[in-house]
Parts: sequence; structure tokens; C-alpha cells
Amino acid sequence: MGTQTRTETVTSNQKTEPWSGAQPYYADLYASAEAARKNGNPAPYPNSTVIDWSKPTQDAYTNMEAIARNGSPLIGQAGGTASNVMTGSAYDGTPKNTYENLQQGLNPSANPYSGMVNAVANGALANGFGGTGALAAGSQWNNPGVAATAGAATTINNNAGNALMQNGLTGTNAGMGLAQQAAQTASSNPALTGYQSASGYTNAAGGSAGTLAGMAGFNPAVFGFGAQTGYTNSGLGLAQNAATQASNNPALSAFQNASGYTNGSLDQARGLAGTAGNNPALAGFQGATGYNNSALPAQQAFASYLANNGNPAGSMLQSTANGDYLNSNPYIDQAIKNSNQTFVDQFNNQVAPGVDSAMSKAGRLGSGAYASLRNTAEEATAKAMATNSGNMMYNNYNSERTNQLNAQNAIGNLYQQNVGNVQNALNSLSSTDQAQQAQRLAALTGLSSTSDAATKNALAANQNAANIDSNQQAQRLAAITGIGNTSDAIAKNSIAASQNVANIDNSQQAQRLAALTGLGNFSDSATKNAIAANQNWANIDNTQQSQRLNALAGVAGTADSIAKNQISASQNIANIDAQQQTTNNNALLNAGNLGNSASTLWLNAANQLGNQAVAQQSSNLGYLNQLSDLYKYDTTNRIGAMNTGANLANQDFANQISNAGLQLNSANGQTAMNNNQVAQQLQAAGMAGSLRANDYADSQALLGVGQAQQAREGAFLQDDINKWNAEQNAVWTGLINQANILNGGGFNNTSGTQTKPIYTNNMAQATGAIGSIAGLMAK
Repeated sequence: MGTQTRTETVTSNQKTEPWSGAQPYYADLYASAEAARKNGNPAPYPNSTVIDWSKPTQDAYTNMEAIARNGSPLIGQAGGTASNVMTGSAYDGTPKNTYENLQQGLNPSANPYSGMVNAVANGALANGFGGTGALAAGSQWNNPGVAATAGAATTINNNAGNALMQNGLTGTNAGMGLAQQAAQTASSNPALTGYQSASGYTNAAGGSAGTLAGMAGFNPAVFGFGAQTGYTNSGLGLAQNAATQASNNPALSAFQNASGYTNGSLDQARGLAGTAGNNPALAGFQGATGYNNSALPAQQAFASYLANNGNPAGSMLQSTANGDYLNSNPYIDQAIKNSNQTFVDQFNNQVAPGVDSAMSKAGRLGSGAYASLRNTAEEATAKAMATNSGNMMYNNYNSERTNQLNAQNAIGNLYQQNVGNVQNALNSLSSTDQAQQAQRLAALTGLSSTSDAATKNALAANQNAANIDSNQQAQRLAAITGIGNTSDAIAKNSIAASQNVANIDNSQQAQRLAALTGLGNFSDSATKNAIAANQNWANIDNTQQSQRLNALAGVAGTADSIAKNQISASQNIANIDAQQQTTNNNALLNAGNLGNSASTLWLNAANQLGNQAVAQQSSNLGYLNQLSDLYKYDTTNRIGAMNTGANLANQDFANQISNAGLQLNSANGQTAMNNNQVAQQLQAAGMAGSLRANDYADSQALLGVGQAQQAREGAFLQDDINKWNAEQNAVWTGLINQANILNGGGFNNTSGTQTKPIYTNNMAQATGAIGSIAGLMAK
């Protein structure tokens, strides 16, 4: 496919040569054209003709990709909100718990004081007062302080002290070996024996103080007072017999029989009260509280389907959006070929014949200049074809990039459309769920109303039973009042004998208490003397021990001054171990001291308990005497208290009913607030889609800035390309203009017919076109 030659017969006016004045210029023109050709003029634009993405454009697409890949947290939160509403977890359980507690808590029961009143009416308090027995028991009373003192005495021990001693005996100091070696060499101090002798110092007053302490706890008056505690009044037995005979009255049994009176309508009223709270509509309303809307599962499935399945058109657009069709148009090659055919036809039909005609006229047909001009024309045609091919490829690329951006926008629109569909499905689901909740709340309202009516009927029936029971109780109380009056008459006739018994017994008890008081005072005085003597002994002994300790301290100080230089090696170990041993010894010593203190406190508490018990016994005896007179008043007060308790119980139940109403109102208010909150959450979730679109707004604005910058840079690039082309074509433009001037000078023409060769370099044309297209594709 090199240079091909074909012949054709043409008729033309052929100039044999230019006129002499033009020949030098023609030679220079051809030389300049050859030099320009060898220099490669015109050269293609050396730089890239593609405008790269600007920084704002890159950032915008990066941001959009990040937003698209990462998704919006608002969409997930909106889905979570809708899911919480669908599953019911968005509703606070407090109102439901309040309703259930109200249903379970309102359980009217019998008046808790009815049994107590019945017991009183049946004679529970009419069996007499055991004051006499209490007085008899009081005469045999034993002071609990004795047992407490004995118990406290058993706790007195010195276990902690023994443990301290054992710990001191068995404790081993880690530095003992080194210390013993130091002690063997430190025993030569002559002052040591003197201090050791002084460590056995004995206080001369210690012996007499010990003897005094042993005698201080003895008081001879204690035995005298102790003998008087068993004093007995000789008139007590006769007075007790008189009190026993005065308690028999024949009218007492008749009143006791009347106290068990029972109203005949009471059982019927109780039965009515038991069934008044049963309303047949209650079960129906309870069943309706679990109402489920049949459309709810289908709407949930539809919403789930929309949330998990995107628009099918998105996958079709995704290939375009991903740039799969960039530089892959199957028809572009044929289109370029068809478009370049115009250049081929123009060259064959116009350019080539024109060059042949001009060179034929110049008489240079078939010459090297002719071949050069043909090659130049062919190269120009090839460059035009390459430029045309590049422009078509560039336009095809830009067109597909536009399709890519449109596909991306379409995918975004489809995504927003899918989000809207999901939101609409969720809104429909929310409406169905709220309607179902409204049906349940209506059932609960009916249940509450029916239960309230049943409760009111039960309260009315209970009130009727309470009225009948109250009337019955009034009859019983009247009988009990008769018993009390009769008993009071009996008591008045026999009170003189009872009073005599009480006076004699009080006198006897006073004698015993006086003896016990004297015994306690003298015993307390003896104890105080013993404590003072013991304290004196302890002070003397402490003084003696202090002298011994001072002597021992002198011994230790003397020994320490000898061993200071030798003890440094073992001191660190000895100090640590000795500190631990000292801590243990101090803890045990403190434990012993606390044990001794506790024993002392127990002894004091036992003494105080004895004194308080004596005072309590005296007071109890006085109260028993008064209680025997006030028995009937106490019985009346108890009955009145029981009636008051019954009224308070009824009032308490009424308060429970009132509180239940307040709780119900509070639960209804909580339910309304909960529904409002859920509605607001769903409304906020519905805004997630529009807020999601706002995520792309800044990136879109940034993309517009980047495209504007690219357009500006494209204008500058085109200006550079135009300048470059103008500079590269300047030589040829000058040569062409010069050739036109020279051709205008006229040549000698001859007419004739001749056969001329036409040279066609197809390889050069194809190579130039392919090289230009390849260069454009590479850029």
C-alpha cells in the first residue's frame, strides 16, 4: 500500500516554466516548504486537550458518593421510629400498668373490724379482768436483773488478753537472729543491772489498797433489807375470799345470751353484696381490648417489601451512571468513517485534481515538488479527518458523560421516590395501627365504665350489708351494755371487799418495796465503795507499773545505746515485723479492753434493769388496781374504737375508689401524651426523606462551582490551542499566500492532450488518520 500510480488522459493548458522574475521566488518557496515539512510543521498541540475535573467538582462527587454509600442516619432513625410504633415499643407501658393495677387492686372485701366486733359481742371481753391473778403473780415476782447479772458475769473473760499474751510469746521477728547477736555484744552496760533491779519496784500501798477493795463491797444492812422483802399482810387472804364471792350475779348469764343476737336479713345482704360486682358485659369488653386490625399485617409486609426492594429501574440506570458506556459506542467507528468520507471525496474530487491541474500548468506534473504538494495535501486531508474523528469522539464522550450524570440524577430521583413510597406505606401502617389502638382504647373505656358500674353496685350492696350488720351490732351492743350495767351493779356491791383486798395488798407491797428500796440503796452504796476502793487499788497499781515501765524503759534505752551500731543490718526487717506484731498486740489488747468495758456495761445494765423492773412492778400493781375500776369504760372505749375502725376502713375503701379514679385520669392523660409524642415522632420521621435530599444540596452547589471553573479553564485551553495552531500554520499560510502571488504573474501556456501519472500515497493517508485518532484517544 505504498505510493500507487495511475494514468489518465487530460487536456490542459500546460505552462512550460515560470517567467524569469518569479523563478527565484518559486525556488525559495519550495525550499521553505521543504524545510517546514522537515521541521514537522504544523505540529499537533503538544498538551492534553481534555479539561480535568476541578477540585470543587472532585470534592462534590466525592461528597455525593460518600453520602450515597454511607446513607443518612435520619432514614434509619425514621425506620426505627416507624418500627417502634408498629411493634408497640414506642408506647410507654405506664398507662397499661395503671389500668391493670386498677383492675386487680379494686377487690372489695369484708370490713376487717366485723370479726373483732363479733368477738366482743360474743363475750370476748366479758370474761372478767384478771387483776387478782396479776397481783398474786406480782407477789412472786423475780427481778430479771439477777439473771441478767449472772449472764453478764459469764461473758466476763480476758480471751483477747490471753491471745495477746500468746501472740507475744509465739511471735517471731524476722530480724531476731541478728538482734540476738547484737544483744549478746550489747549486754556489758553496767547500768543495765541497776535498771533491771528497779523494774521489780513494788508500791508499798498496793497491799492495803487490795485489802480495802475486798472489804468495800460488803454492807451488813443488805441482809436486813433482804429479809424484809418477803413480808405478808395477814388480812390479805380474807379480803381475797370476799372479792371472789362478790362476782356472782344471776342476771349476768341472761345478758350474755342476748349479746349473740343475729339479724335474719344479714346473710341475704351478704350474698347480694357478693354478686353485685358481676357485670356480664365486663368479659365482652375485656375481650375487645385485644382487638387486632386485619389489614395491619398486610401493611407491615408491604412497608417491609418497599423498604427492602428498590426501584427496578435503578439497576438499568446504574450501568450508565457507572460510566460503562463511555468510549464503547458500537456505532462511533462507522459514524466517523461516514463523516470522513466527505473529506476523502473532497480530496479526490477537488483537492487532488486542483493540485494536478496547478502542477500541470506549471509543467511540474510528476516532479518531486508535485509529489511533495500531493503528500502535503494528503496529510492535510488526513489531519482534517483525524480532527473530525477526534471531535466526534469528544462529542460522543461528552454526550455519554451527560447521559451518565442524567442517570445519576435519575437514580437519585428513583431513590427519593422509593423513600416516599416507603414513607407513605409507613404512614398508612401508622394510621391503621392508631385506628387499632383507638379500638382498644374504646374497649378499655367501655371496660372501665362497666367495671365502675359493677363496683358501684357492689359498693351499694356492701353498704346495705354494712347497715344491716350495724343494726345487728347495735342490738348486740345493747345486750353488752346490759351486761356491763349488771356487772357494774355487782361490782358496786362487792367493791368494798375488793378495795379492802387492794388496800391490804398495797400496804404489804409497799412494805416489800420499801425493804427492796433500802436493800438497793445500801447495795448501791456498798458497790460504789467497792468501786472506789478498786479504783484506788488500780491507781496505786498503775503507779507501781509506771515505775516498773520507767525502769524497763531505762534498761531498753541503755541497751539501745549499746546496740545502735550493730542493729542497722537487721533493723529494717525487725521494724517491719515488729510493727506488724505491735499492731496485732494492740488490736488484741483493744479487744480485751473492749471486752472488759462490755462486761462492765452489761453489769451496769443488769443493775439498772433490776431497778427499773422494781419500779415497773410497783407501777404495774397500781395500774392493775385502777384497771379493775376502769374495766367497763375500757370495754366501751374498745367497742367505740372498733366502730371507728370500721368507719375508717369504709372511708379508706372510699378513698381507694377516689384514688383509683385519679390514677385512671392520670393514665388517660399519659396515654394521650404518649399518642401525641408518637405522632410527633412519626411526623419527624416523615421529614427524613426531604432532609435526606438536603444532604446533596451543598454538593450540587459545589458541583456547579466546579463546572463553572472547568468551563473557564476550557476556554483558556481552547485559546491556547487556537494560538498554537495559528503559530504552527503561520509558515504554511505565508507560503500559500506567496504561491498565490507568484501564480498571479502568469506563465506560458500550451494547449494539448497528454497522459500524466497521478500519485496516490494511500499508506500515508491511512497512517496519518490512524495516528491522529490514536493520539486523540490516548489524550
